[in-house]
Amino acid sequence: MRYLLSIYKRAAHLHFLRWMRYRADVLVWILTIWCMLAIQAVFLFVTYSVSGGNFFGYSSNEIIGFFGTALLASGLAQSVITGVILTLSKAVWQGNLDHWLLQPPPFLFRIVTEELGIVWYWPHIIVGSGIVLYAFPASLWILAFASAIVASTIEMAIVLIFCLPSIRWGRWNPDEGLWEYLESARSMPIGRTRSFMLWLASFGVLQYSLALEVITGRLSLLILVLISAALWALALLLLKVLVRSYGSASS
Repeated sequence: MRYLLSIYKRAAHLHFLRWMRYRADVLVWILTIWCMLAIQAVFLFVTYSVSGGNFFGYSSNEIIGFFGTALLASGLAQSVITGVILTLSKAVWQGNLDHWLLQPPPFLFRIVTEELGIVWYWPHIIVGSGIVLYAFPASLWILAFASAIVASTIEMAIVLIFCLPSIRWGRWNPDEGLWEYLESARSMPIGRTRSFMLWLASFGVLQYSLALEVITGRLSLLILVLISAALWALALLLLKVLVRSYGSASS
């Protein structure tokens, strides 16, 4: 554990040193993300106002809490899992994946630490935490943060499930389209709707709505944990199968 933590510490240090060289690019990227988030916030406000307060059965505080939970969970998830999206397909195309497989750190840990998203997504964590503290009473704070953390692990697993095919089929770039989907599809909570098509269209960010249901007492935290465990089991299975497939193909 100490060895893995030391690798993650060095990866974080390298991450900050790397992006200190491109301050302007990082600033523009962060501003772009937050412009989209501002549009989502305005969309939520306008939709809630037009609906006369009958927004899929959610109160105004629950809408605000959902937005904060989504920010916090996505900030945590994307700070960790960014490396999969940014580097995995490139490693396949450039022929570096064999080198990755031969490194001492576990392969999954190597993918995660290759590139971090702390510089880009720390505002999500700070602002999301503040909104959660504002929207929910103090008695729900522990449950709210626990639900957001579990929701972030669900998002990590979903990203892995999307990106792992690029190990075997390197023609697909997970960077194209996945970011836009994750950033735009979390505009509203849908946990209390009965529209199957809406659930299907938002399945990649459904964890935020489920986290809100846990916070409001409509769903058990254990169910959210079980969903995360099931998705991680699938992601790790795909990782094992596809890495073996790649290894047999390269040999």
